[in-house]
Amino acid sequence: MLLTIDIGNTSTVLGVFSGDDLIAHFRIHTDRMRMESEYRVMLRNLFALENLPPPKAALLSSVVPPVEREMKEAIEKLFGIKAQVVDAEATGLEIAIDNPREAGTDRLVNAVGALGYPSSTGRYIVVDFGTATTFDLVEAPNRYLGGAITIGPQTAADALAARTAKLPRIDLIPPAQVVGKNTLDALRSGLVLGYAALVEGMVRRFKEEAGEALVIATGGFAATLKDLCPSFDVVDEDLTLKGLLRIHKGQG
Repeated sequence: MLLTIDIGNTSTVLGVFSGDDLIAHFRIHTDRMRMESEYRVMLRNLFALENLPPPKAALLSSVVPPVEREMKEAIEKLFGIKAQVVDAEATGLEIAIDNPREAGTDRLVNAVGALGYPSSTGRYIVVDFGTATTFDLVEAPNRYLGGAITIGPQTAADALAARTAKLPRIDLIPPAQVVGKNTLDALRSGLVLGYAALVEGMVRRFKEEAGEALVIATGGFAATLKDLCPSFDVVDEDLTLKGLLRIHKGQG
């Protein structure tokens, strides 16, 4: 039994693997103020909810150091195992960028997860939708070649509502048509269809520069854009967790 945890700026995703099978999956809000004892109670309750036995190992990928520290301590106290926090070296990747230390661990773990898919060209473009949306270029057998970062769709929607007097917060669902006949549909057109156009444009530019590649979309917004982005070859919301599994198995 392996516990994998991806700590992001907005959400924390937990997955429990039995062998290669993901048998439990949880998503919680990332709270920088939560203490170790609170995470211990949360973990105990989540495992009891699914009637799961204690894990034998735990791997963490994190971009939020305060949460990482408290979660790691909670795992060690609750389950009596040492939780490994994945770093660049643990991924086994050749990081071919100007300063390898700048590469986010989540992006590197995604790259390891992507390499678990067959690609006829040996290249991959990973699109991860989160607080920020990242585009990453990966090449078999183990090269991370860099990428691009832009504002995430929910972050953009929240910023627009916060900085304007009359534009409301909305659910990010596709509108029936591009030309909105009311404020809500006009916002959905711009924020959802416009974002899909951004993604398609970036993927096209990546391919123009690097050549054909298998495009893998992950993160919470990937399913929403699945039918709007024909460039997506694979939508895998558990890509980061699978990357952690591959690292645990020495396949990074």
